[in-house]
Amino acid sequence: MNHVVSRCAACGVELAPGMLACPACRKLVHGARLAALAADGEAAEREGRITDALTHWREALGLLPPGSTQHRVVGETIRRLSLALEQVGNTPKPQGGRAKTVAGLGAVALVAWNLKYFLLSLLGKAKLLVSGLASLPTLLSMFAWLALDRSRGLTFALGLVASIYVHEMGHVSALRLYGIQATAPMFVPGLGALVRMKQYPIDAREDARVGLAGPVWGCAAAAIALAAGLVLKDRTMLAVASVGATLNVFNLVPVWQLDGARGFRALDTRQRGIVLTIAALAALLSGDVMGWIVCAAGSLRLKQDLPAEGDSRAFRTFAGLVVALSAIAWAAGKAAPPG
Repeated sequence: MNHVVSRCAACGVELAPGMLACPACRKLVHGARLAALAADGEAAEREGRITDALTHWREALGLLPPGSTQHRVVGETIRRLSLALEQVGNTPKPQGGRAKTVAGLGAVALVAWNLKYFLLSLLGKAKLLVSGLASLPTLLSMFAWLALDRSRGLTFALGLVASIYVHEMGHVSALRLYGIQATAPMFVPGLGALVRMKQYPIDAREDARVGLAGPVWGCAAAAIALAAGLVLKDRTMLAVASVGATLNVFNLVPVWQLDGARGFRALDTRQRGIVLTIAALAALLSGDVMGWIVCAAGSLRLKQDLPAEGDSRAFRTFAGLVVALSAIAWAAGKAAPPG
C-alpha cells in the first residue's frame, strides 16, 4: 500500500507519522503552523478575546513535543490566560472611536458596555443549548434513551433527558470558554451522558471549573423543574426536579471520573473537610442518602492528590452545590402529593 513519506524540511530525515520534532536535527515538524498560531494567540489576547487566544495556544500545545521547553512555555501561557479569563472575563476591548467614547463618558458607559456583553453571554448560553441539538449523535442517543426508558411515563423521561442534557451542556460551555475542544454530549440509555474532551485542562483549577460546571447547570435545570412543579402542581415535574437534583449530587461524589473528583482535586484538606461536613449535614437534614455517599467517598480521599494551594472558587461552588441540590431534592419530595 502506497503512502506519502514525510521528511524533515531542514535535514531531509524521514519522519514517522505523528512525530512532532525531527529525531536528527530536532527541528519542530509543525514550525510554520506554530508560528501562525502564536501570532493569532497574541493578537486575540491584545484584543481581549481570551477564549480565542486560549483556543490558539491549546492547539499549539498539541503540536509541541511533551517535555520540551516550548511545551512548557506554551503551557505557562495557557495557565496565565486561563487565570486572566477568570479575573477580567472574555470581554473584547472597545477599539478606536468606541474606546474614546467609553473613556469620555466614564463609569456609566463602562457599565453599559459590560452589561451589553453580560446580556450577550446569556443569549450565548441559550443559543448553545439549542445548537447542541443540531448534533446527530446527541439526538440519536437522546431518542434511544426515550425509546428504552418509559418506566415512569414519557413526560418524566423527557424531563429527565432534558435535565441531563442541560448538565452536559454546562460542561460544553465551560470547555468552550477555556478553549478546550470536546465532542457533543452522548447519551447512554439508563445510565447518563458524557462529553469526551479532545484536549485537557492545564491544571486542577481549570479542571474543577469544567467539572463543576455540569452540576451548576444541572442545579439550574432542577430548580426550574421544581418551580414549574410547584406553580403547576405537577407531580411529574416535581419528580424530575427530585431525581435531577439527586443525580447531580451523585455526580459530586469524589471518585473515579465523576465531576466531584475533578472539583475535589482543587481543594486543600481544610476545604475538603468543610465540604464533607456540609454534605453530612445536608444529608441529615434532607434525608438524601447521596450526601452520605459524598461524605464517605471524600473521607477516603481527604489527603490524596492535594494541590499546592486550595482553590476558593471551587470550594464555594462545591459547597454551594451540595446545599442547593439537597434543598431542591428535599423540597420536591415534600411538595409531591401522596400516592
